[in-house]
Amino acid sequence: MHILIIVENLPVPLDYRVWLIAKTLRDNSYKVTIVSPATDKYPAGEFDIEGISVYRHNLPDANNSLFLYLWEYTVALWQEFRLSVKIFRKNKFNIIHACNPPDVIWIIGLFWKLFGVKFIYDHHDLSPEILIAKSGVDQQTTSMPGVHKPNLPIVHTIAYKLLMLNEWISHKFADAVLTTNESFRKIALKRNNCKPDKVFVVRTGPQLNELPEKNAARNPSNNIPKIAYVGVMAAQDGVDVLLKSVHYAINNLNNKFKLVLMGGGPQFNNLKDLTRRLEIDDYVTFHGFVPRKNMLNELADCALGVTPDLSGPMNDFSTMLKVLDYMSCGLPQVMFDLPENKFTAGESALYAVSGDETDFAAKIVELLENNDLRKKLGNIARERVEKLTWEKSVAPNLLKAYKSVIRNPFLICDF
Repeated sequence: MHILIIVENLPVPLDYRVWLIAKTLRDNSYKVTIVSPATDKYPAGEFDIEGISVYRHNLPDANNSLFLYLWEYTVALWQEFRLSVKIFRKNKFNIIHACNPPDVIWIIGLFWKLFGVKFIYDHHDLSPEILIAKSGVDQQTTSMPGVHKPNLPIVHTIAYKLLMLNEWISHKFADAVLTTNESFRKIALKRNNCKPDKVFVVRTGPQLNELPEKNAARNPSNNIPKIAYVGVMAAQDGVDVLLKSVHYAINNLNNKFKLVLMGGGPQFNNLKDLTRRLEIDDYVTFHGFVPRKNMLNELADCALGVTPDLSGPMNDFSTMLKVLDYMSCGLPQVMFDLPENKFTAGESALYAVSGDETDFAAKIVELLENNDLRKKLGNIARERVEKLTWEKSVAPNLLKAYKSVIRNPFLICDF
């Protein structure tokens, strides 16, 4: 079986989830080809990486503009379709595995269904809720995952409805749907009317070989303790609130520490400007995106991790990969009180009221000043994450989803 994975959000192998899926399929006798965007560090071209064929294409920069996003998606769709034709001519694929965002890859999947190709929709993010978060308009989260009545400007309202439609179509025409957690599964079932037997929960868990020794001592080498943030820096990620919390802890709670930020995104430069305005430059370091191995090594030298994602229609139902990264390294963490955060971290974290920078700062200081509490929560984190590893709890569900799709014979037409 030849699998074509299409991803637009990040280049491969930088996209951790996509790369895990690709390697798992490869190790189970599938041939895997991936189409992904290119960046400066991951240039365009054709590559063979660890036995996986990777095709990267260039994309225009949306620059956080709604209309430029439409142009980016149009260019991406054309590039993905063009490369899919090239790949099919070279070596016919049996399944298209589409990773959102965006949710328009169903157009390519529907075309190839005419040639007997199956379509798997991998639901990474809630695109309609991302739009709400990026709009800057406060929205109330409902008790039912994914059901909102957003109060948005007219252009955003139209875009929101289009995103909802594309999400529904992606679910409708998929032969199987992969969701990252149970909240997303409920959205697939209730918002998009999927049949339960075609929806599979495939979380993004750490690999067993990434976990440090279980009894490894957590003794950060620095005299001044370091705390870590890992991930994207967009409006909905709350990094601005984190920086204000650092300012409050240093100036009002008389606690000194270093904040290490690993990652990037549309707010990266704005956050560096905010750091200067708050006059906390000496306590904050921006590393940008770093290779995963280097990131894990950096975490091993930190006292705790922080997850400042704010409550909202998207974050309440999303699983943050950084939560699992901190847990993998036996780090306690401070985070806002969000449903999926609590489901993943359990009792290994301290929870602050969403958006309350002083409460967040107080929780950071509480952990930094209590070595026994840090050790206790770190041990809980490590024990808990061992049950959520890719090999133990995630990969079997991925393979189960694929078996459900290939149960019936394929009819692949000549091209």
